[in-house]
Amino acid sequence: MGHLEIIGYLIHLFVTGIIVGIFVWLAGKALGAPKATYYHGILTVIAAIILGDVIGYVIPWHLAVLIVDVIVILLLIKHFFGVGWVKAIVIAVLAAVIAVIIVFVLGLLLPTAAVTLNGLVPGVQG
Repeated sequence: MGHLEIIGYLIHLFVTGIIVGIFVWLAGKALGAPKATYYHGILTVIAAIILGDVIGYVIPWHLAVLIVDVIVILLLIKHFFGVGWVKAIVIAVLAAVIAVIIVFVLGLLLPTAAVTLNGLVPGVQG
């Protein structure tokens, strides 16, 4: 792995942690997780990505990787947010639902913004 690949991986890791960490944090806050902070959301996502990559490298079967990844993500939520198994599952599902809703809303708003900005900002075509 070259230097640029490592830098790209680290950028991906931190950008994904910052963005997806918001969804995990919001889900934890909504469900009253005692240690739900944005920092813990970021740590959960970054650790999940790193451990998921290691697990995918070690285990050659895709279904086994998926099952182990889900368990690891739930363990990370349990650890960083101080919750039990059931609440960890609900936080994970709620985080996914929040992400889908936000992406859907952005998908609706961004084309509208491009049309609104048409002619006002050079290079923006609606």
